[in-house]
Amino acid sequence: MLALVDGIKGKGSKLGVSLPQDLTNEEAFLFKRLLDGPLKGAKVKMHGRTALPAPASDPMRIKDIDDARAIVVVASDTEMDVPIVNLRIKKAVSKRGAKLIVVYPEGVDLDRHPGTVHIRHKAGGAAAEVRKLASHELLKNPGGPVAILFGDGHGSEDINDLASACGDLAEKVGGKELALYRGTNERGALAAGVAGWDSLDGVEALLSWGPPPTAGIPSSVKFLAAWDHLPRPEWDGAAVVLPATTFAEQQGSYTNLEGRVQFLRPPIALKQPLRESWEVLQDLGVALGVGIKYVGISAIQREMALTPPDPEPAPTPVLIGPARP
Repeated sequence: MLALVDGIKGKGSKLGVSLPQDLTNEEAFLFKRLLDGPLKGAKVKMHGRTALPAPASDPMRIKDIDDARAIVVVASDTEMDVPIVNLRIKKAVSKRGAKLIVVYPEGVDLDRHPGTVHIRHKAGGAAAEVRKLASHELLKNPGGPVAILFGDGHGSEDINDLASACGDLAEKVGGKELALYRGTNERGALAAGVAGWDSLDGVEALLSWGPPPTAGIPSSVKFLAAWDHLPRPEWDGAAVVLPATTFAEQQGSYTNLEGRVQFLRPPIALKQPLRESWEVLQDLGVALGVGIKYVGISAIQREMALTPPDPEPAPTPVLIGPARP
């Protein structure tokens, strides 16, 4: 732990942090305290997240897909991105007769249904196609609720233009929207203010929590610390390697696509000397001079529930142009 502290303390913007997409809300809460304190200024990139910003209003519920009479899926291969939503869509179409429109450049699992209307387009053209849909025959008189589900096209779309187009379509056809976040707890990380989208290029110290950065470890890195449950070739040159828990050993909570908090109960008991991630973050905070002391994860959850919202929160980052993961 001391070697880790020496390598990351006081680095400011020269420190990069790669976060896992499945960090819990409790881990995000503690990590935010470090970002607001001794790690202030660090560049943060969440592994596997979309370019989608936090929702400006309450999204539609996942279960409402079942009752939709028309479903529009935009810029997402739902089978790979959001498998649970993919099953809901197929159930609504095959069992309940919903009409389905897919706007995506390539073939997808949903094409198996013979009634699927698939509008293919060149990369970056999703928003333009969505703006034509208000006059589509299937949406003129859908006969009930319309669900508009959209992703980020895995970096190929201008997300601001696409979100605006989907919002306009929802207003014109009386539909509801649901943004399709890929990250396991992307909604929770966004709410906590830690779902970073910073470039890690140029950082001199890197703390990689979970898998290595999608773009690889920057050549500028002089100090590398890895916190992972798997040995990987990328960690061969790491100055510090910390063992991490697996998903099956974690307790805490996630926030799902619609913003509902779901609690985890680990099926596998943690074995010493392995420690829970919140305990490691707490020790790191203490070593960095932050007064963090909790006797259990329930104490963290109580403080999270009592913490008032920021009266002047930082504005949601606006991503201009095509997103690059």
